[in-house]
Amino acid sequence: MADVLIIGGGHNGLVAAATLAKAGKRVHVLEARDSLGGICELLLDAGTLSREVVESLGLSAGGAQALSARNHEGKSITIGASDDPGYAGWRAWVDVVKPALAAQLDAPAPDIGATAPLWPLAKAGMAVRKLGKKDMMELLRVAPSCIDDWLSEHLSDPLLRAALMMPALQGTWMGPRSPTSAAALLLQEATRDGAGFGPAQVTAQLESACRSAGVEITTGARVARIRVEGGAVRGVELDDGSAVDGAVLSTVGPKATFLRLLHPRNVPGKTAHQMEVVRVRGTLARIELERGDIDWPTGRFLVANEPMHLERAFDDVKHRRLPSIAPPLEVGVGTFGDHVSVNCWSAPYELDGGWTDEAKAALVRAVLDSLGKAVPGAHDAAVVGVKSPADLEAEYGLDGGHPHHGEIALDQLGPMRPCMQLSRYRTAIDGLWLGCAGIHPGGGISGRPGLFAARAMLTGR
Repeated sequence: MADVLIIGGGHNGLVAAATLAKAGKRVHVLEARDSLGGICELLLDAGTLSREVVESLGLSAGGAQALSARNHEGKSITIGASDDPGYAGWRAWVDVVKPALAAQLDAPAPDIGATAPLWPLAKAGMAVRKLGKKDMMELLRVAPSCIDDWLSEHLSDPLLRAALMMPALQGTWMGPRSPTSAAALLLQEATRDGAGFGPAQVTAQLESACRSAGVEITTGARVARIRVEGGAVRGVELDDGSAVDGAVLSTVGPKATFLRLLHPRNVPGKTAHQMEVVRVRGTLARIELERGDIDWPTGRFLVANEPMHLERAFDDVKHRRLPSIAPPLEVGVGTFGDHVSVNCWSAPYELDGGWTDEAKAALVRAVLDSLGKAVPGAHDAAVVGVKSPADLEAEYGLDGGHPHHGEIALDQLGPMRPCMQLSRYRTAIDGLWLGCAGIHPGGGISGRPGLFAARAMLTGR
């Protein structure tokens, strides 16, 4: 019998498992798929992995990877080396406010209940106030604004603006003209601390850390339900009918945990409603291509023209239609094996007419059209595989095909991610904890939700 059963062998599950095992707990990871990693197989950017996770688990980070971008006219830039006259000043201000924002991500969400102490909230406010009046007021002005307006104040290069926006808008339901989209960029900047990791490297190192700590890992083990007796979790039942005992830390998403893995009689009515209204409108589709003899750029790069290119792509998402333009793309060359991985973030989960074979073929044509305008010869790249948002939901268990278990939005962050009662990892059901990307501090490959959930289990609060 294990002390803790972890549902899900993605990066958060592995971080939690290694942390608990290093503290002396007997841990058993149950992963439904035949491989570990979860969304590390989908997201191309692992540069947001928390340095605290890296240090606490003894991982080996590489150097930070440069990100490049190119448009349909053949122009290419490296973002960190931009010669835009306003970039240095913009970057300097972001670096000033970044520590105050990062401090909110490097700790559990503050308790905002009626009986909660005020000091943690006051401490968070003081971190912003210490920026000084000028920078604090600028932060309060920028955060609610649209990202296009903010960057246009500083940067003249439209490709640079688009390249800064693209990663920040992933996992949101926003375009560059959407209010509060500037906050998404600030949030993303706050997650970066210079650690250089590739997604496959994250999975391999976390698995090694788990096995070194004595964690038992079982793949191909699909959890059918969480067993609750007398108001407390007793373990899980697998889809083959076998039972495994232990406390449970779920990393498969709050909606999946409460609406599918628990019997409705064990879920408080208010919690069930709160989970039903968590927004998970996925927009990610993955296309795998053969390298062939095409002269691909190295590493990860973006394909975009300018901010309105991103806005038009979001228009298609809002209207639940296939791309009507050559879409913006995120591309990883050699990120996973020898393939070229292409992420299209303008593929709506709720596509009109559904994700039929014809719809996926039309998406591939649009993606190759866009890629071929940026990389000579890519029009004719051989397609290895296509996964629509519906496919991602079915294969990875992602509600709405959303890789973060919940959209990135101001009302779905901090103590409201996914709701006040669950944002601090412990649930009202004794023996059940949450540690997924749908919990504070949110999505991406940071490992913080898994780390904080494990620590909460160890302290019992």
